[in-house]
Amino acid sequence: MSMKAECFNPELTINSGQMFLWQKKKDAWYGIHADHVLKLSIDDQHADKKEGRIKYDSFPEDRGWEKRLFRMDDDIDKILNIISFDPLVRSSVMRYPGLRVMRQDPIQCMFSFLCASNINIQRIRKILFNLCNRFGKKMTVDGDQFFMFPRPRDLHAANIAEIVNCGTGYRAKSIKMLASKIHNREIVPQELIRMSYEDAKRSLLDIYGIGDKTADCILLFSLEKLEAFPIDTWIARIISNKYEILLGKNNMGTSSLRHHLSHQQYRFLSSRMRMHFGAYAGYAQQYLYYYSRHIAGRKW
Repeated sequence: MSMKAECFNPELTINSGQMFLWQKKKDAWYGIHADHVLKLSIDDQHADKKEGRIKYDSFPEDRGWEKRLFRMDDDIDKILNIISFDPLVRSSVMRYPGLRVMRQDPIQCMFSFLCASNINIQRIRKILFNLCNRFGKKMTVDGDQFFMFPRPRDLHAANIAEIVNCGTGYRAKSIKMLASKIHNREIVPQELIRMSYEDAKRSLLDIYGIGDKTADCILLFSLEKLEAFPIDTWIARIISNKYEILLGKNNMGTSSLRHHLSHQQYRFLSSRMRMHFGAYAGYAQQYLYYYSRHIAGRKW
């Protein structure tokens, strides 16, 4: 399937801190998504005429993966119109056309953001690729070797030292415990999808190593909770600088928002931002997050 490149910017989307296992080889992007290698390539021959096309492939074949992963079933015009009442979001939508929120495999998303705490994107990518190389199934695509995302049962069977050797550090214990819970069906992603935002978040917070931000990332990027509004240091800085009026008298000291947030602070800020943006707060968050990093000159 193909769609006009002006309607969707794949490079912007896959390099926006949502999904970390993408790499560019020659003229195509390859992504590891569960037990598939995804491939997308862009024909720029007629880009000046706005006739550029995106070609989607997957190995093994998984028809329609692009519709699911890039949420092409969302009414994107409606969503962007709803969140663009906010001036900063509106300018960001215009500045970064084609940016999408992704719908990832929940299990891969859980492990990815469990590994993402307190480190930069480059290190997150390195850890996840190490885990794939150590525990994932090998596949050859277009003459290159790729390793699939580890199955929970393989991480469950691994010892802590093997996981630590992938560069996970203190996160190894959390990875092992999450793998065991999924393997033993104590955590079932489809059940979380059916829950309300609040109930699903409570369930995630019961998992060792998952805090507020990690839970909200998982909810937004894999569990259909588009109202989730993850808050990291970049978003906290935006709130402090641009949305102080939303905090009212209970602003908890906006200068402290640039540093580690307490559970109480996080819940308060997240609630205010979800009230402000409504059912599609997660889309607004993604535009604000991209804007915040871009103006600071941070690479993906």
